Amino acid sequence: MKKAAGYQSISVPEERLDEFFQVVQWAFVGEWLLEDRQDYVDALPVERARGLQVTDERRGEFGEIAAVHASFGTEMIVPDARRVSTAGLSWLGVHPAHRRRGLMTAMMHDHFSRSIARGEAVSALYAMEAAIYSRFGYGMGAQTVKAEIPRGSKMWPVEGADDLTVRLERADFDQHDQLVSDLQARLTRPGTILNPVGSGRNARFTDPVGNRKGMEKWRLAIVEDRGEPVAYAFFRRRADSSIGIHDGVCQVREFGALTPAASQRLWQTLTDFDLVETTYTENLATDDPLLHQLKDARGARSKVIDNLWIRLLDVPAALQAREYFHDCDVTVALTDKHVPDNAGTWRLRIDGGEAEVTRTDAPADLSMDVRHLSTVYLGGTSVESLSAAGLVREHTAGQARELAVAMMSPVAPLANWDF
Repeated sequence: MKKAAGYQSISVPEERLDEFFQVVQWAFVGEWLLEDRQDYVDALPVERARGLQVTDERRGEFGEIAAVHASFGTEMIVPDARRVSTAGLSWLGVHPAHRRRGLMTAMMHDHFSRSIARGEAVSALYAMEAAIYSRFGYGMGAQTVKAEIPRGSKMWPVEGADDLTVRLERADFDQHDQLVSDLQARLTRPGTILNPVGSGRNARFTDPVGNRKGMEKWRLAIVEDRGEPVAYAFFRRRADSSIGIHDGVCQVREFGALTPAASQRLWQTLTDFDLVETTYTENLATDDPLLHQLKDARGARSKVIDNLWIRLLDVPAALQAREYFHDCDVTVALTDKHVPDNAGTWRLRIDGGEAEVTRTDAPADLSMDVRHLSTVYLGGTSVESLSAAGLVREHTAGQARELAVAMMSPVAPLANWDF
């Protein structure tokens, strides 16, 4: 494991959480309100909070925490609605007074080794700065559509949508956690992150005052089919007006729907509040049902950005956890600077949707870095497209396409929960 000279890796105990949060505020540029402290404690997986503290006074004050990270123990949906054990990396930051000393690398190696020891085959994260994580083997595993949807946007009718009912309530962990968790567990889109275990599970319900920017507290929209929940969304609104024209906004954060009708009923509600002119969302898959149901898709002003970043920690375990959609037999020469056990040539023998992954001395059909394999893991990007970009090398003609067809997902991946 890579170490930073003059620093020591530690688990951050609960009595030092204020030091942990101080580093986060410096790293992410912000001043937190004292009244919001409990919200941040509730959102942090305390038992997996880690840090680097100074052990050499030439580096700073002895014992001070200079960098932090934490991770959620969870599962992620992969193609065919299967699950893979996942470490959701979050809260990662270095105090600006300690930069350029190898602390980020030391923390990433700490995260990798501890995650692998727990049997977590994949690491996933949201990137504040994407370029940072590529060098540690993360690839952009999913993309998301950010959209601004005008009030009352017309939709193509979906059978059964009008028969569904909607409840609107203030989001509350005790009242709604199990309902949201149960719905989340029934979603099948690759990239879906299931509720974590341990502390930090209520992260989606935390609502610091400093983050609201004049908006109300989180609300929850629940769509029901004869009393059974079939969709949900976290949202909040802010009223605004100028010269008598109401142009308030609604922000939609996390949402999920089990059926096309539930999706339409949910968005009909979220885009038709009084005093609200525009509904904003950042968590639409590139093939989300809403984008097909809108009669004027262009009217929902949108742009595509990165969503979830993926890093394979245990290559054979990760590849064998998902389903494939084409039989093939391909050898891949893999490089991995940070997890050497992944490096080498692997044979992927795919038969009937199942993969057998073994080491081999045979010549490689393809060669790539682990970040490229991580990019294609959820099926949202094809191996052939990376080959066409010059990032994956094809040594045997046609093998990039063979593996691309096998690994592509019928639906676009997306993580709907921002952890």
